[in-house]
Amino acid sequence: MPQTALLLAFASAIIHALWNVMLKKNKDLDSASAGVFAVSMLLTAAAIPFIPGKAFPGAQAVLWGLAAGVCEGSYFVGLVRTLERAPLGWSYSWMRGSSIAILWPVSMLFMAESFHWNSLVCVIGVCTGLALLGSSSGGKRSRGALPWALLTGIFIAGYILFYKLSLAHGAHPLALYSLSMAVGLPIQTLVRIRRRGLAAFRVLPEEPGLVLVAGFLCALGFSLFLVALSMTGAAAVTTIRNTSVAFTVIFSLALGERPGVRQWIGVVLVTLGAMGLGWK
Repeated sequence: MPQTALLLAFASAIIHALWNVMLKKNKDLDSASAGVFAVSMLLTAAAIPFIPGKAFPGAQAVLWGLAAGVCEGSYFVGLVRTLERAPLGWSYSWMRGSSIAILWPVSMLFMAESFHWNSLVCVIGVCTGLALLGSSSGGKRSRGALPWALLTGIFIAGYILFYKLSLAHGAHPLALYSLSMAVGLPIQTLVRIRRRGLAAFRVLPEEPGLVLVAGFLCALGFSLFLVALSMTGAAAVTTIRNTSVAFTVIFSLALGERPGVRQWIGVVLVTLGAMGLGWK
């Protein structure tokens, strides 16, 4: 993996973990997440006029971007449903772990991503670490948390694969993310209306300043991830980026979550495995 892509993926992982911790601090995750994603979309859209050249060179880049947006919107819904039912560290272990399990075989079989046998050890290390993180008690969880986490993992794998296909057809990362958000946010909004009616629009986030910062970090983290994704294979860069699970467990200490021994061992295995994948 190119070292620039490795560094960008790691930076994206840290930033991703930060804004998710900020989101989890809100009691009304539904309203807070809508605010975060709206800020994120507006920030990236504002940068589009400064993009040199064409944002989308062809129709295929646009179509794959729209498909990514459908998966993004579904991910927004699944993320909130999972976090409402389970602690942050546990939720992200299952969501991200299941996405890795999907991405590697799909990327190798259909997207010609290379895979060396020494990488197998690293992938096993990451998956073992995620299993330890997910199998620990992780605090109280309500019924339905695991199905929502696994379903969200499918959506994560979906938008990453569609992002990669759009980037392969020349889409600019900022424009691609903005297009995806323009599709995903209305999907989340429609689900919010169905769930809460028009009252959903009368509820403001508890901490608007925190939502603004989280929205900025969300835009920055996704933009760095897409730049890294344009440089190398989808499965490899996603595995590196999924070290956000380890960072999330660490940052969740600020929320009062107390990881056990198995979770800390999982954090070490995820981090070392991801670093091994990116090591030349």
